Amino acid sequence: MDSSGSDLTDRAKKLRQLALTDPEQIDPEKLAEITSTPVAPPAAHGAAIVALLNVARTRDDIAEPFVEHLGRLLGRPSLETPLVLRCLRELARNDPAAVLELRDEISDRISTDSTDVTQAATGVCVELVNEDPSSFVDLVPTLAALLESENEQIRKNSVYILSEVAHEYPEQVKPVVPQLTDGVVDRDRTYQTNALSALGAIVSSYPTAGTKATETLADIADSTAPPKVRANAIGLLGDVAVEYPDEIVDHVPVLVDCLQSNDEFVTGNAAAAILHIGAENPDAAEDAIPALAELTDHSSPVVRRNTCRALGQLNATVALEQLKSTAESDPDETVRSVAAQAVDRIS
Repeated sequence: MDSSGSDLTDRAKKLRQLALTDPEQIDPEKLAEITSTPVAPPAAHGAAIVALLNVARTRDDIAEPFVEHLGRLLGRPSLETPLVLRCLRELARNDPAAVLELRDEISDRISTDSTDVTQAATGVCVELVNEDPSSFVDLVPTLAALLESENEQIRKNSVYILSEVAHEYPEQVKPVVPQLTDGVVDRDRTYQTNALSALGAIVSSYPTAGTKATETLADIADSTAPPKVRANAIGLLGDVAVEYPDEIVDHVPVLVDCLQSNDEFVTGNAAAAILHIGAENPDAAEDAIPALAELTDHSSPVVRRNTCRALGQLNATVALEQLKSTAESDPDETVRSVAAQAVDRIS
């Protein structure tokens, strides 16, 4: 076989063209012949990597042996590092465990500079972090700094990685709460969702961490954001209210408005937050009683359950008959039990 530089380049370019139009016709071994040849010209390596990237989009069984090959090529100054990283990301979508072997090489390409390399490297980490969150704990300070990047995709990548790490290691991401909170109202929905997910993981373990974010969370709850985003923000307010209900008292009017939402998760989380406030300060949440009383026959059993608990906690005598009816005839056994407990508490 002629392995001269020009021959390798010609073959790589033909494979690249075929991969753009019919990637399923590519024989991975032919690509491997090129990517595994250290002395192949940069043009051959580059064309082969583009071909591999397109093939990886249609096949989920080709990470081996290309991860090793790309690991060797990653540091080549003659190759575009972002291209190699983008190819690794495509391989990682289907085989993150294989690409995780290059974790150090990939992480070393992440800096606080908003470069194409940082964007591509954080993109690979997006695919890897769920495989082993512990491998990315040491990146938390850098990722926190990148939340302020002018590059929107870098911000999205960084907040997603932080969110995944926070669910396993909330204490490690706890120092990032101010950065996660800043700008969460104004940024795009994907960023909001992941930032709130990270905050939720932290606040559920460390409620005090959320006390500085209550104004922002209330603003989101009272915004035109998608229901999922609003529900997450309200859920966080409820998590804070478990330990620090006084921090949420000023936001009872917002929570009452949320009780009238058409989304069951927004409504259910608002009822739960009011419940936690009422547990320590019933007077502060009594304005919610009329709106809660209208929810005892809500279509969602979760909403009905949280509503009954809140009404019981608030000693809502005006809702006693509705609670009795719910305790007797609600189709959900858990709701009937919760309603009966509320009746006993009020009576």
